[in-house]
Amino acid sequence: MSAPASPSFPAPVRLESDEVERYLERLLAACALAAAVVFIGVGIGRPVWLDEANSVLIASHGFSGIIDSLSRDNNLPLYYFLLSGWMRVFGNSEIAVRSLSAIFYLGGCGAAFALGKRLTGETRAGWYSAFFYEASALAILQAQNIRMYSLLGMLSGLSAWCWLRVIRDRDGSRGAWAWLLAVNSLGLLTHVWFVFVLGGQLAATAVCERRQLGRFVLAGVAAAVPFSVLWGPVFWHQLHNGATGWMPRLQPIFLILAGTEFYGPVASLLLFALAGACAIYAVRKGCSMGIAPLVLIFLASVAVPLAISFVKPIYWPGRYLVIGAASLAAVLGSILAGAPSRLVPALAGLLLLGAQVPAQFAGRDLVPGSQLPPGQSDRTTAEFLLAHAAPGDAIVFTSLSRAAADYYFGRAGAGHRFQEFSFPADTATHLGWMDSSAPPERQTRLEAEASWIAGQAGAIAGGGHAIWVYDGASIRVTELLTRRLNLTLNPRADYRLEGSYHKRILEYRTER
Repeated sequence: MSAPASPSFPAPVRLESDEVERYLERLLAACALAAAVVFIGVGIGRPVWLDEANSVLIASHGFSGIIDSLSRDNNLPLYYFLLSGWMRVFGNSEIAVRSLSAIFYLGGCGAAFALGKRLTGETRAGWYSAFFYEASALAILQAQNIRMYSLLGMLSGLSAWCWLRVIRDRDGSRGAWAWLLAVNSLGLLTHVWFVFVLGGQLAATAVCERRQLGRFVLAGVAAAVPFSVLWGPVFWHQLHNGATGWMPRLQPIFLILAGTEFYGPVASLLLFALAGACAIYAVRKGCSMGIAPLVLIFLASVAVPLAISFVKPIYWPGRYLVIGAASLAAVLGSILAGAPSRLVPALAGLLLLGAQVPAQFAGRDLVPGSQLPPGQSDRTTAEFLLAHAAPGDAIVFTSLSRAAADYYFGRAGAGHRFQEFSFPADTATHLGWMDSSAPPERQTRLEAEASWIAGQAGAIAGGGHAIWVYDGASIRVTELLTRRLNLTLNPRADYRLEGSYHKRILEYRTER
């Protein structure tokens, strides 16, 4: 009797190294597309915070109202005009107004792609450049921020691309020059830090393309003409309105942490180390990547303003360094696309997404700059007041609590339901910033304001209405008002409702 035949199995499939590499790159591409949906969509409906609400309120005023509001602020007009037009079409819900920043974020990915491809001449380098912009923690943060920073990141990337095209590659066509002038003019009308983008390009021109220096300077002057004509007088007033007085001087620790803003502390260090190793390998092999001009543009554009901030505070973490996000992404994408193995950038990209995607889900409800208890926000407080405060009641805002409340009151159609007061009174004219100091000469004026508000509150309470006070922030200033109210009115309740600029809501009723 013959022995039973042994079962037969298919021969194991052996994947060649290049097949594995191509598979991982296709996997990365699919994951990157899915991640873009996550970065744009997860958390897009969370409550607005001070700066976001202020952006919406300014953009709601129309053309002349935007200019008037910004004259008391420190921001430039382009984003607010674009947001104003956007809201006329799509409304002012959290999702609607954040969607504009999401579009600029995707535009920044496109700018990084064009930048990486122009830098190396390789489409694959362009795709990796777009990916490293997409996965940048700084770019992701701004993708849902109702502020101009996502637009700033896109325009900064496009400006670097224009520099490569016109200055490095000597494209003298009218179209190339039109792009350069248009992008730089728009950038200068978006944010003051765009000046440092042009400064970085000036440094790169002086070092790498000296013969083009005169042409670049003339182009920069031409790009500044629209700003000077359209915004120069307003900007002069902004320089003297005190809107940046709240910024602290840069501390050395922030200089160290600044470089980690782009991808997070751990991911930034690992990516920079990996890119450095690949660059050293390429140099030893005699490869010329041609990335030096863009590296110089990136370093100069971020180092100069950081250095200035040691003397004159102009830096705040998590915002302005977005001017370098596209250039850095193109440098990383170009270096890693040329790594000795395609496994290197593919695995690095997958690991980066493995960090950024969970972080996006974990922070989907977080309000920037605030550590609020679960379920607490400016939206929650506004909804409480809309449910419990009667028409004609008084709402007293302290510190910077008014912008977010007015946004939600307006969304509910209750913009004129309550009698509103701001303390200090001047914050009603610039909702995005305040002077939190209380020197003797200012304290006298604040005490007079507190007495006036207390008198008005007493008259309102005498008519049977309640007084609701946002309390808990800028204590030294706010307590000047609460002490006066406690002498005039009967405290009825203390509601533990927290937002970005308040810790509780105080309810007062009839006079003592």
